[in-house]
Amino acid sequence: MGRLKIWQLIVLLIVVVGGSVLFVGLASGWFSDNRAEINAEYLCGDSCDGEYMDLAVEDYDKLVADKKSFVIFVDQGGCTTADHLEGFASDFAKTKGIKIYKIMFEDVKKSSLHDSVKYYPSVVVMKNGAPLKWLRADEDEDSNAYNRYDSFQEWINKYLK
Repeated sequence: MGRLKIWQLIVLLIVVVGGSVLFVGLASGWFSDNRAEINAEYLCGDSCDGEYMDLAVEDYDKLVADKKSFVIFVDQGGCTTADHLEGFASDFAKTKGIKIYKIMFEDVKKSSLHDSVKYYPSVVVMKNGAPLKWLRADEDEDSNAYNRYDSFQEWINKYLK
């Protein structure tokens, strides 16, 4: 009888610890797909030239309401870092065969995107109408993506299917 109680305690302990690990995993997104599949209208294959599509606040709001998945380059005229990142995003668009939107930071401040993107320049991966991930100019962990194309490509590929 004493061994049965010890055995039951061991099983209970395993169930509690295993359940806790699964709960933490679910809560932190271990089992969810943190990647966006770009909507078909933004795929252009070999015909992509790396040119941006201008994005107005009203158009952004409609894309969000329609739950679209796409990429946005956040620009600020006259910024050397923005020019550098713009080249990376354009090269990536050509390589990946996708179209990318371009929005000025002044317009970002007038949209719900400003709830996420606080600094420019940035590149935002949108998934189902919501910002999934964006480059943060104020974070050291993103600095390589601003300075080296291979790091930028590695960063964005983590969030695109």
